[in-house]
Amino acid sequence: MSTSVYNLLREACGISQSEAADHIHETRLDTVKSWSSDRRPAPQWAINQMQSMVRRIRAAGETFAEQIKQRAQGQNVFVIGLPHDDDDARACGFPSSAAQHQAIAIAISLLPDDAEIRLVARVRGSIPAPVLQLEKVEPTATDRHVLMTMSFLGNQCTTEGNMNRRKFERLEDIGWIKGFAVNLSDVTYELTAAGKEARAVRPGDRFRLAVETGGEERAFRVEEVTPAPRPNMFSKDKANITLVDDSGIRITRLDKEIRSYFIGPAG
Repeated sequence: MSTSVYNLLREACGISQSEAADHIHETRLDTVKSWSSDRRPAPQWAINQMQSMVRRIRAAGETFAEQIKQRAQGQNVFVIGLPHDDDDARACGFPSSAAQHQAIAIAISLLPDDAEIRLVARVRGSIPAPVLQLEKVEPTATDRHVLMTMSFLGNQCTTEGNMNRRKFERLEDIGWIKGFAVNLSDVTYELTAAGKEARAVRPGDRFRLAVETGGEERAFRVEEVTPAPRPNMFSKDKANITLVDDSGIRITRLDKEIRSYFIGPAG
């Protein structure tokens, strides 16, 4: 098989591998080529970005269809603005003119079958074209896994070097963390109130832990979360976690000890 889930989504957006690399992911073209051919699995954050782009293009087309219907004022003639070039499409929020054409095609598909359609160059304020809107990012299990496995000291986590931070930027879009540059290559992320809530260990959460140090790891489910005894300045933000595995073995750990071993939420 010479395609992938990632590639199907990319093609649905109507964008080239180069456009995806430059304007969606800000990564190397070779990387996108490997994702597209499934030579290397695309990371979840990249697939999420493409899923979002497909939804946003569809929504832009649907909104544009309603807009041009209203402008037609009951007539069956619809004037549709096309982008002049890629830069013009990007002024409307799209990564390329081809992606904007996808939205226009969706709009046309929603017009009456006997409609007269006139394609002309868009004119701002006169002949409209679809606009790509930002999408509210809904947290996924993968997002929470990224958040749970980040190494925070207090409320801050520092990432060093020229690394791909897309998965962290997604958490910023959700509102769980806020990043600020420490220098040219390092970024520190600070937990928000929403992020602290999302990082809290909950009943049903699953972790891969060993009963004894150095022992075989197995999946445990959080059975109960209780405040640490005798809270003080060192333990006030900690909680005792009771976990149980499928065989009924129970263990107790502090929440800070197990977060990096997070598997996923209940389900």
